[in-house]
This record gives sequence, C-alpha cells and structure tokens, in this order.
Amino acid sequence: MIQRKQTLFLAIAAVVAALANLFPFATYTVGDLEVVFRSTGLFRGDGAVLEEASPKVPFAAVLGLLAVLPLITIFFYKDRARQLRFVRFTYLFALGALAFAVITDRSIQVYMAGRGAVEVSYGVAFAAPVLVLVLAFLAERGIRQDEALIRSMDRLR
Repeated sequence: MIQRKQTLFLAIAAVVAALANLFPFATYTVGDLEVVFRSTGLFRGDGAVLEEASPKVPFAAVLGLLAVLPLITIFFYKDRARQLRFVRFTYLFALGALAFAVITDRSIQVYMAGRGAVEVSYGVAFAAPVLVLVLAFLAERGIRQDEALIRSMDRLR
C-alpha cells in the first residue's frame, strides 16, 4: 500500500522540511542593522556571521531529522501500527521544532531590542514545522482509513 495518499502527504512533509533549510526563518531590522535568522545561524544582511549571538539549537539538524522522519514512516506501510507511532513522533518533533524556533525568535528580538525598535519579517521556513504538522495529521487520517478498510475486509472473510 505504498501508493496510498498518506505516502504523498508524508513525502510532501519531508520535502517541506528539507526546503526549509534553504529559506530564512526571519529577518530583523534595527536602524541600519539587518540580521537574518537561518537554520545555520544568525547572519548580518551582507552575509557575514553574527559572532556575538548564535542560536542554541542546531536548526539545520532539527529540520534534517524532521525531513527524514516522514521518509522513514513511508516504508513502514506493511506495519500500520508502527507507521502511526512514527507519525505521532513526527508530530512531537515538529511541535518541538516550532517551539524552539519561537523561543529563538523571541530571544533574538530581545537581544536586538537593546539597539532600538525591532522590525521583524518572518520567512517561509518559520511555517515549515506547522505545515509538516498538518501534513502528518492528514497522513495519520489516511493510515487510519486503511486500517479500517483492512479490518472490514477481514470481517467479510
């Protein structure tokens, strides 16, 4: 049953999480200073690494693992109970990644607020954990529907 709709949802979730490494989480502007928060760290507007501040969570590794989890889940199509457990673990991991991103965002804003009013523009990568969460939910619904179908077929035999 690898050709089911939950496979598509899980594959899209993996691609979204992997592509989040290419886009910035947020861009902060204070006066003439621009700081970009990417999965690999904090950078000035010109691309130089911001030495005095760095995120405590390695977001590139977190997003990489968030991309690998749905891919692994796809190949458990013969064991739907295990597949459901992996989807739930993906939920927890996506929620953790979102929480770490929000906490890091707030700490960067507090750090930058010492220099003046901070203008923040959020990037596409900030929404990636939420989108992975939604796609994992849709995949779980598909897995549950398959399980219900198999059980109903077993009752007919």
